[in-house]
Amino acid sequence: MKKVVLLSKDYEGIKTIENILEKKYELHKIETFEEVKAFVNDNKADITGIIIHKPSVWYGIDDFISWIKDSNTFLFAVPIFVIPGLDTIEEDEKFLGGPVIDILDSSERENIIYNRVGNVSQSVNSLSFNEFADMLRVLPSLVYLKDDEGRYVFSTQYWHHLDHYDDPDWTIAGKTDLEIRKDTENAKKAMESDKRIISSGVGTSYIIEENEDDQQEFLQLIKEPLKDENGRVKGIIALINDVTEEELLRRKLEKISFTDELTGVNNRTFYENYVKNVSPDKFPISIISADCDNLKNINDKYGHMVGDEYIRMSVTMMKTILPESAVICRMGGDEFVVFLEKTDTDTARRFVNVLNEMEDIFKIVDQKLSVSFGFSTMESYDSDTYLEEYIAKSDADMYKSKKRKKIRRS
Repeated sequence: MKKVVLLSKDYEGIKTIENILEKKYELHKIETFEEVKAFVNDNKADITGIIIHKPSVWYGIDDFISWIKDSNTFLFAVPIFVIPGLDTIEEDEKFLGGPVIDILDSSERENIIYNRVGNVSQSVNSLSFNEFADMLRVLPSLVYLKDDEGRYVFSTQYWHHLDHYDDPDWTIAGKTDLEIRKDTENAKKAMESDKRIISSGVGTSYIIEENEDDQQEFLQLIKEPLKDENGRVKGIIALINDVTEEELLRRKLEKISFTDELTGVNNRTFYENYVKNVSPDKFPISIISADCDNLKNINDKYGHMVGDEYIRMSVTMMKTILPESAVICRMGGDEFVVFLEKTDTDTARRFVNVLNEMEDIFKIVDQKLSVSFGFSTMESYDSDTYLEEYIAKSDADMYKSKKRKKIRRS
């Protein structure tokens, strides 16, 4: 319950107002300025107002009012109300101004007294919208408000990925993302997330990539619903942070952690993450298993540096033949698994046939490159079937190919 301080030398004379205030507020009757000051310091954010009965008869009243004025701030201000005496009304009314906001009269109706105290206190303790907006503009982050239909109400700044951002007469107010953003895909994403927030009342956070004006940016959007006293979502408040530097560093570190140092393709860690998180829209997925032949003989005859080059040459061959979208993973040693997204069985078979035909072109020292390949295709996403099953099929097909090669050589 909000608190009201009542300061009087004759409480019997203001019994009516006292009874009215006690119904709605936690009333504190205090008899000295020093006690009031101590109470204000301890309870400032919870004080609705200070009511002084017949201020003209109080010694030191000017200093006290000055103290209240000096201690008031934008965010916390304590208003003073005056109850004039019948015999001191002219002197008491002279105090109006500054923190002395209004005059209360015990002859007024109960609801009028409530409204006077409540409305004044709310007004004093509220920043104007313009004052609040000016405070937000000093922040490096962009802050904006939207209404319950996803239209902008206010934004602290305009960024270059908006149309007309450099026009001083242009305003964002009343417009949707599709009307103002150059990147229509991110605009649609923003509007879809807004609809979910407005319908569910639950906020969200995500990062988008902007590539406008030959400039790559990563922006973090943090959105929360604004609700009225009945819990209905009446709008959205959002914060946009430029996280480009952090995101580029994260991606660099992720690339390092997912990249095979010898060949530059994806490593086993990437492979395991890929298999666990492959999305349904990637199907059909064809898998090619690859294993270098004769690597042990090359290492024994020429040393491991040549053997490493032999492994790198196998990657060069695969990159030459396979599409740029191929996801090549080195499993360790001379073993590889390749994922071809949205690739059917016939297409995968053609790639494998070309790879087999290309072996004679690649050579190191006096050794021709020899790699055994096998493949399988998972035609569609099935939650009951795991991609590992098809990788095993691809491996089995590769080992059959390796066995046939050994038989031909013998």
